[in-house]
Amino acid sequence: MPALALALASCAREGPPAPLEASQTMQEFAMTQTAKGVRIWALDAPVARVSLEGAAVLDHPEIRFYRDGRHASTARSLTATVRGDGKDVALVGQVVITSLSDKTVLRTERLDYSAETERFRTEEAVVVERPDAVLHGRGLEADATLDNITIYHQETRIKAAEAPKR
Repeated sequence: MPALALALASCAREGPPAPLEASQTMQEFAMTQTAKGVRIWALDAPVARVSLEGAAVLDHPEIRFYRDGRHASTARSLTATVRGDGKDVALVGQVVITSLSDKTVLRTERLDYSAETERFRTEEAVVVERPDAVLHGRGLEADATLDNITIYHQETRIKAAEAPKR
């Protein structure tokens, strides 16, 4: 049993661990993370499998992230894992996040969200689509609004300006 606890503790740095065994399956699952009464994120998923430890694996989740109480971005993926303390989230499979303010779109295969830092992080390949550019890279850190993005190993392509329509 100590080896299992050590293995689970080492996984925490990589994102929320998956539940060992589902003790409960819920339909139309909803969860909200707050800090001092202010909403940080809210998620909905058609199906959630929750373990005795409180961790949950979600199918086709939608997560809305908030900044200063306002909806800032929306994330979708094939699955997500929420750690037992209900704070950190790991999104896996066809992850797409859209910023509401400037319509920036982030695409990757895995993205971890830390409630403590309010930041996304991944080591996977990423594509960031902005209205005037498409950025490709591997590895990323970003805030929940996608206003501050750091892409590691970056390749950028500037879109050509379109001629004015008459």
